[in-house]
Amino acid sequence: MGPEYSQNQLQPLEKMLLPRLPQNAQLLDLCCGTGNLVQRLIERGYQVTGVDGSEQMLNYARQNSPNANFLLGDARYFELPSVFDAVFSTSASLNHIMTIQELQQVFQRVYTALKDGGWFLFDINHHEQMQRWWNGEIAEGEIEKKYAWMLTPNYNSSDSTGYFQVTMFQAPAKPSSSLLRTTWRGLSPILNLRFLYRWRLKLLSAFQAQEKHWKRMDVRYPVRGYYPEKIKAALQEVGFIDIDIRTLEGSTTIDNKHSAYFLCRKLGK
Repeated sequence: MGPEYSQNQLQPLEKMLLPRLPQNAQLLDLCCGTGNLVQRLIERGYQVTGVDGSEQMLNYARQNSPNANFLLGDARYFELPSVFDAVFSTSASLNHIMTIQELQQVFQRVYTALKDGGWFLFDINHHEQMQRWWNGEIAEGEIEKKYAWMLTPNYNSSDSTGYFQVTMFQAPAKPSSSLLRTTWRGLSPILNLRFLYRWRLKLLSAFQAQEKHWKRMDVRYPVRGYYPEKIKAALQEVGFIDIDIRTLEGSTTIDNKHSAYFLCRKLGK
């Protein structure tokens, strides 16, 4: 998913952040993952540093973007000097910070790393949105010849906590033929089209029931749903100003269908 996914994550940067920055700006990608997005920005002439808490992720990132600088660090505790024109965190990575107090710690670290007047952009899956969409049904996945995976989000609105579960399957040494897998491979170029999305998910659901001999592994990643107004208050407490909250489409009405994007600025001299 990396290259295609990073193209989608580039959209909010192009709409909200990059037009505000000078050429050759210094950027910090917080929770950079495998570095695909970092490489796209390097190719545009930006100087990019990536921070992630997974050494394995960073091993891939250094291969995907060899001219970037990558650092192993926790978003709550990393320490960098005030040299960045902007910091960004994409893909709702900060939902993995499980308390508002620790989220404020992240904001403080970002504030310190920014130059005076520097910008901070990030997105959050908020409480009402997660209440609507994180319902225990398969949301994404792929079926390949020797492996398959699917992602299932879950959310408990009573305590604003949840998780997304990644289920992975590995084929046996000699997998038998399967009409389902043949259908998936034949139609895979068009299965990502919006009007076929529900059929794509039905195929993934059927795979779980049909392929009993594939080795299965489940991994859960905890998340917390936040209210936008509480996040805004935490940003203000740190010292951020000009806090703008909107959807990717540009609406300032944050409803239960859309993620919330936060753009704010460090006070300049």
